[in-house]
Amino acid sequence: MLSLRHIWVFVTDITHTLLGSSFLHDGSQLPLNFGLPSLGSESVDVDFYGGYPNFSPTGSNIDKFRCQYPSLKGWKYCGRENSSCWLRNPKTGDQYNIDTDYEDIRPLGVDRYYTLNVTDGTINVDGVEFPEAKMFNNTFPGPLIEACWGDRVHINVTNHLGMNGTSIHWHGIRQKDTMHMDGVNGITQCPIAPLDHFVYSWNATQYGSSWYHSHYSVQYADGLQAPITIHGPTSAQYDESIDPIIVTDWLHNSAFAALYTNPYKRDILLGGVGHTVGNITRFNNSMESEVPVPKPYEIHFEPVASNSLNKAKRYLLRLINTSWDTTFVFSIDNHNLTIVEADFVPVAPVSVTSVTIAIGQRYHMIVEANPVSNSTNDLQNPIPEDGNFWLRTWVAEDCGTNGTTETYTEAGILRYNQQSTSDPISQPWNVDLTCSDSGINAKLKPVVPWKVGAPANGKTGEEFNVSLLGKHTEGPYGTSFISIDSAKAEEKTPFQTDYGNPTFLNLDNVGDKWPIGWVVVPENYTDDDWVHLVLVQGKHLGAGPHPIHLHGHDFAIIQEVSDQAWDPDTYDTSKNNLDNPPRRDVVLLPAVGYVVIAFKTDNPGVWLMHCHIAFHAAGGLSLQVMERQAAANVLWQPGNSAALDEAHRVCANWNSWAYDCRNYWPGEVPRKDDKGEVTMHYPSCENAVMLQNDSGV
Repeated sequence: MLSLRHIWVFVTDITHTLLGSSFLHDGSQLPLNFGLPSLGSESVDVDFYGGYPNFSPTGSNIDKFRCQYPSLKGWKYCGRENSSCWLRNPKTGDQYNIDTDYEDIRPLGVDRYYTLNVTDGTINVDGVEFPEAKMFNNTFPGPLIEACWGDRVHINVTNHLGMNGTSIHWHGIRQKDTMHMDGVNGITQCPIAPLDHFVYSWNATQYGSSWYHSHYSVQYADGLQAPITIHGPTSAQYDESIDPIIVTDWLHNSAFAALYTNPYKRDILLGGVGHTVGNITRFNNSMESEVPVPKPYEIHFEPVASNSLNKAKRYLLRLINTSWDTTFVFSIDNHNLTIVEADFVPVAPVSVTSVTIAIGQRYHMIVEANPVSNSTNDLQNPIPEDGNFWLRTWVAEDCGTNGTTETYTEAGILRYNQQSTSDPISQPWNVDLTCSDSGINAKLKPVVPWKVGAPANGKTGEEFNVSLLGKHTEGPYGTSFISIDSAKAEEKTPFQTDYGNPTFLNLDNVGDKWPIGWVVVPENYTDDDWVHLVLVQGKHLGAGPHPIHLHGHDFAIIQEVSDQAWDPDTYDTSKNNLDNPPRRDVVLLPAVGYVVIAFKTDNPGVWLMHCHIAFHAAGGLSLQVMERQAAANVLWQPGNSAALDEAHRVCANWNSWAYDCRNYWPGEVPRKDDKGEVTMHYPSCENAVMLQNDSGV
């Protein structure tokens, strides 16, 4: 994973740009898992340009990266010795800190500019070359996008793919009043056609870790995924950070082909590589390495000081699950994990020995450089003397479609001695592999509390049911097999959008019905109203738990019930947790049971809600929430909106490309006729099905 080069970072004041304040970030292009140079522990607060906060944040390991707040003259960085405070005003005592309600309040930072080129390529992440990779800036995982709380981020994306469009989603980013930057083709934009570009701009209203990825069908599983770090305060103190850690499953054929085959030959990648005990971290023992297997992913801790007066060093780990189909359980042998953030939501510190992480979920965890054994049975996992410990990525049981948990769990290594090359002999914690996040969710107490109000959308909210439909081979839903429908729906309808005619360009559709396959759910209330959604999966469905992700919002999880059928007549709303419930932007819907989520309708626009198992979303398990449509039409007025004008430009280029069958796979290929003569032809032009322009998300 490479550190993304800043092109120019323009330092802006509220009303003007300070000429001469821009700088070129020469960003060292070193793989993150090789270790970028540490900035050290010195707290830097230099008064450039008239005296405002300008500092290297504790969580950054990139040379010359700085947080800057030119509009906050006289303010100071709180310093590395106080992680819960971010900025302070010495004269007034005001602070931006862990208790600041980031939904409504944030410091005004700077504009940061990045460039991404989406390319085809071949990569080796686990000893098997993958020639159908799709990458950001020719790297996997893609470059880190780094910002500070309150910055505005601009990313110029150019599509250099040969036979695919693309769009980029900034997972978990709030996108308050910027729905058109959410990056979902068919909803907020048309795909970016090959050789076209689009500039995404969004405000870093939250802080923490996330990822960005393609939202063009299942494309991200071919490699278009990368981390995001937004620096800000933390609910517990730490001394040094480890670069973002991506954990993912990995296919050995294109995800587009895997839609039609059962992809059992998958690996586990940690930090972008798959390697353990001289082998691939594979799901299937028949997979052998074809080319050299990359070195295993490693993190390094400094040894615990022998002087008892010195406390153990505390490291911040940022874990992100970017999988196609897999929920993991993460642990480090002989080390406790203190969770301080989940899905951009700061939480009160909670100590665990393992954490379940579904697709799209993220955790910030503080780990002390102080190995421990089981407090009740130290013979279970004694502390090895060599200072090497396994980082384990267990596959949760009965989760997804892999069908087995018999995998290599030793996906990476924690070393106290960087010179060591031996494999660890450490033993694992006793880990619960249940495919559920309800246990960890119950422990999460957000630092900034919510008080959830009564639902505006009915006495108990609205019910939506997951249904398996069976596979179709023809008709309007030829590639779909699953749906999520309102309990009031007359028929089960898998989600199917029109890539060339996104919902964003139809916000002024106020009188006519929406196309049935768009599965539009109107929620037309006010800023302070609450919507409750009851998401249900019934018995004998056999689809496994679903990591449900909502765009444009965090949501409160007010009730989770497993192994119990949903009955609206006996739904007990008194069991709803309305007083500072856990909240995040991805939750696991049980294989049998239901989950009740709630959010305020304070973000006008259209927001996708979908299963983050890639082929489930592509297969129809999605819907779109049309939030305050009248307010959205004020934000984006037809005939008077630069955003709509740009969307029309992108769509014109996309439709010109997409309706030319010569652009479809496999392109122009040779064909031999009956006489043995070879001519060139386009197989896709002999098939009238326009798959590129009509699909799930």
